[in-house]
Amino acid sequence: MTRAKTVSALFVGLVLAFLFTPVVVVVLFSFNAAASTSLPLEALSFRWYEAAFSNPLFRDALRNSVYVASITALTVAVIGANASFALTRRPSRLLNLFSSFVVTPLVVPGLFLGVALLVFYDRVDFRRSLTTVIIGHVLITLPFVVLIVNARLMRLDRSIEEAARDLGATPFQTFRKIIFPLVRPALLGSILIAVAWSFDEFIVTFFTIGGEITLPIMIWGMLRRGIDPSVNAIASVILVTTTLATVVAARLLSARGFIP
Repeated sequence: MTRAKTVSALFVGLVLAFLFTPVVVVVLFSFNAAASTSLPLEALSFRWYEAAFSNPLFRDALRNSVYVASITALTVAVIGANASFALTRRPSRLLNLFSSFVVTPLVVPGLFLGVALLVFYDRVDFRRSLTTVIIGHVLITLPFVVLIVNARLMRLDRSIEEAARDLGATPFQTFRKIIFPLVRPALLGSILIAVAWSFDEFIVTFFTIGGEITLPIMIWGMLRRGIDPSVNAIASVILVTTTLATVVAARLLSARGFIP
């Protein structure tokens, strides 16, 4: 049994090393003082981070990425929370159909979704911009909010609400002082997952962005012209942002028992 566990641990370690080695290499070379992307490193330096942040195109892309992720998160928080309350408090065939529709983007390939949105925008003569990107990102990230908040609401003890009503609390007071504090960690965690997903989304963004630019689109454009060392710094910024958002989301969800 011990040998089997050792083999399993070794296999898992090799798979993780295979998956994360490219990520480590990108971050490592983002601190390389030389323009080459080969070992050994000449020296550690913030040269490429300085080059990236001094580039007006990078600042515009970063601002657009933050804007898109922020509006996407705010939108899915409002829509997803309301949808979750409707699905758990007043179930019906229509709402069940809506629930199936909401989670569909999770199983639809991103390429198909991007092309579908592009064709739709073209047919309705809707000019592509950051607004169309936000619509696409909302479509992708909404299922996370609905599923996570819905799961939390289904686990709530309804007798708590009934007790609050018996003690004279209004529906709004019950929601503000009892329901929302219990649901808040799940809602915040799902919002952070939406932020992480939106910040580095490329496929749907590529088909819906038009003449604007975000960080993933900027990286793709720079790689078409060759290997620019500042790409490593830009990719590291995206990696750190999405990792922090995901880690905080995991902590929030694990605190309420969603993640073991």
